[in-house]
Amino acid sequence: MSEERRLAGRYVLDAPIGRGGMGEVWQATDTVLGRRVAVKTIDLTRLPDEAGAARFEREARVTAGISHPNVVTVHDTGVEGDTAYLVMELLPGPSLAEQVADGPLPVDEVVEVGRQVASALEAAHARGLVHRDIKPGNVVHAEDGRVRVVDFGITQLGEATAGQALTATHTVMGTAEYLAPEQAMGGRVDGRADLYALGCLLFALLAGRPPFSAGTAVATMMQHTTDPVPDVRTLRPDTPAWLSTLVTSLLAKDPADRPEGAGAVAEALASRTAPAAGAAVAGAAGAAAATTVLPGSGADPTQRLSRTAAVPPVPPPPPVEEPLTRSGHAPGRRGSSAPFWVMTVVAVAALAVLGWFLFLGPGKRTDDPAATPSSTPTPSTSAPAEQTTEPAPSPSTSAPEPTPTPSETPTSADPGQAVQDASRALSQEVKALERDNGIDKDAAKTLDQEIRDIDKALRDGDAGTLVDVRNSMLEEYGTNVSSGAIPPEAADRLDPLVQDLADAVDAYDEAQD
Repeated sequence: MSEERRLAGRYVLDAPIGRGGMGEVWQATDTVLGRRVAVKTIDLTRLPDEAGAARFEREARVTAGISHPNVVTVHDTGVEGDTAYLVMELLPGPSLAEQVADGPLPVDEVVEVGRQVASALEAAHARGLVHRDIKPGNVVHAEDGRVRVVDFGITQLGEATAGQALTATHTVMGTAEYLAPEQAMGGRVDGRADLYALGCLLFALLAGRPPFSAGTAVATMMQHTTDPVPDVRTLRPDTPAWLSTLVTSLLAKDPADRPEGAGAVAEALASRTAPAAGAAVAGAAGAAAATTVLPGSGADPTQRLSRTAAVPPVPPPPPVEEPLTRSGHAPGRRGSSAPFWVMTVVAVAALAVLGWFLFLGPGKRTDDPAATPSSTPTPSTSAPAEQTTEPAPSPSTSAPEPTPTPSETPTSADPGQAVQDASRALSQEVKALERDNGIDKDAAKTLDQEIRDIDKALRDGDAGTLVDVRNSMLEEYGTNVSSGAIPPEAADRLDPLVQDLADAVDAYDEAQD
């Protein structure tokens, strides 16, 4: 018989009900109050740095401070030894992900669920809290008939206190199918990113699938950033015009063109009226006709990069100085010769993969959220399943393939040496893929030449040229990935190494300033 595990002297962990990238969730018993609860545990020894523990504690306190009928109730939080824990209400479920796996929901139910989620976001945003991962798996039915928004595990404070945000700028966190364009860029986001995700959620509940979904997380993020906003009525003809307009406005590429706030969205859903159309919404009808394919892109619309005239690209996030900021090359820095729009698209591809490793970990599905309690227990024997563990994809949904863990690139305190190390690692992988016929020879030759140019600029000590070549490399790489010259299997191996080299160049450039 296994030894009983107890936290804080009162929470007996009965059985695991879920596991995610940020910890485990247990069905537990509060022996003091005699009630069933869900306990999320985080092994602090597995976090990459001490800041992770402080981040978890701050997020837990902020989440516990939200008292709202559509936000999961947090009863307690603390740290015991090397384990941080969060005690929450145990929800019976199902999650919206489980529901939509069986097909689209009735329009009236979508409207009411959307109103409740928007109301929950309004309460969170009022406290400066951005959820950053709104999706069907993180909305779960409670015993009182309402839905609860759960899993604030990757939240960010909208206005950081003392210059510290809860998540690092330039780190992509979230789920590809529900990720706002500006969030995919890795910059700081605000509540409007949650509104975009809410638009994706409403679309998925109505159509049975999210608005954008490609073969990989990177390709999906590119679609969010560049592809025209689809009209949900093409997949769900009985969608009322006002609701279709609302969904389209939530999916505006430019955050400024989305509704004013979650409260306005909740009011629109309650009154069943469409919000005022912004520039992106007004131009959406002609967006499809204005799409042009970038040079070198393939014919497959799910894999190509496209330029949309009617929908402007997302502007760069304002520069911020964060203790946890990952090095990123800010728009307008010296040495940048590529057009900003192109660099935005390429940055999505490079930053997305890095963020995906940080958030999901090796082998985790992109639709698999950080663990949170859930599911429907039977009156007698069945234990609740993890709330945010979504079911296997149905024919109407798609999930990107797991990404293998890349080989670790040697690091160095010397920025120049770090560039050399990253360059060498990428070069070796390119040669290995070319030898195994895993990459188009012309694409390999182009990438190898870019690496050589980076090495030369480094030897010459020319930081401006180094950054120019870095930008050119990312642009060529993104084009070859989108055209299929670099197949998805090869991209899985090359993406993190390309990002490592780009980051190393940025760090070298910053060190020269």
